[in-house]
Amino acid sequence: MKRLDFIPMKTGNLIKIFVPLVTATILALPSLAHCEDGGTALIQAVQTYYDGVTDYKAKFQQVVKRRSPKRTFTRSGTVYFKKPGMMRWDYKKPDAVHYVSDGTVLWAYDVTEGVAYKMSVEGSELFYSIGFLTGTAALVDVFNIEVGTANDEGLVPLKMSPKDDNDTSYRFVTLFVDPATGQVHQTEVEDPVGNISHLWFEKPSLKRLPESGFNFKVPKGVKVEDIDK
Repeated sequence: MKRLDFIPMKTGNLIKIFVPLVTATILALPSLAHCEDGGTALIQAVQTYYDGVTDYKAKFQQVVKRRSPKRTFTRSGTVYFKKPGMMRWDYKKPDAVHYVSDGTVLWAYDVTEGVAYKMSVEGSELFYSIGFLTGTAALVDVFNIEVGTANDEGLVPLKMSPKDDNDTSYRFVTLFVDPATGQVHQTEVEDPVGNISHLWFEKPSLKRLPESGFNFKVPKGVKVEDIDK
C-alpha cells in the first residue's frame, strides 16, 4: 500500500488533510450493532443527514499543533466534495496550496514552490481510508468507533481509529456531531507521534458542484513530479 507522507510538501502528510475532510462531509455511515443504544442512534442520525448529500462546499479553519518541536500553525480556505470520491482543498492562508482529486488521480500543487505532485489514488492509504465512500469498503470495516460525551458546545465526539494495524498514518479521527441534526461541525486527527489537526467547517452549502472543478489542469511553467514513477 502506497504511503502519502513521502510527498515533500511543507503542508505535511496528505492523510492528515484528506481524512478529516472526507469523514466530516459526505459520510455514509452504516448501523453499528456493537455500539450502545445512544451511540447507534447518533450514528444513524449522521447517516440520515448525509445519505442524501452528493455535493458539499464549506469554508474551513484549520489549526495544526505539532508536538515536537512544539509549534502551532493556522490555515484557512475552501473545501469541496462530490460523490463519488471527488475532493478539492483550496488553501488560501497563509500560503496558496491546492489538493485536487477526481477520484482516480490526486494532485498536490504548491503555488509558491511551483511544483505539482501527481499520484494514483487507488492502492494508496487515502483510497483505503475513503473506501466507505468509493464503495470498496464499509466504514465499520475501516474504523473502530467510540461515542463520547457532549462537549461545552453540545457536540458529541465520534472517535474513530483504524482497524488495520498496518495503517500507521494516524491514531484517531474524531467527528464532532450535532446530536439534534446529525451534522458534523468539526473534525480532529491525531497522528502516531501526537500531532493534532483540528478543523472547523463554516457556511456549508449542498448545492450541485460541476465535475470540472475536480479536474486539475497544470498551470503553464509548473513542474510535474509523478509519485507513481
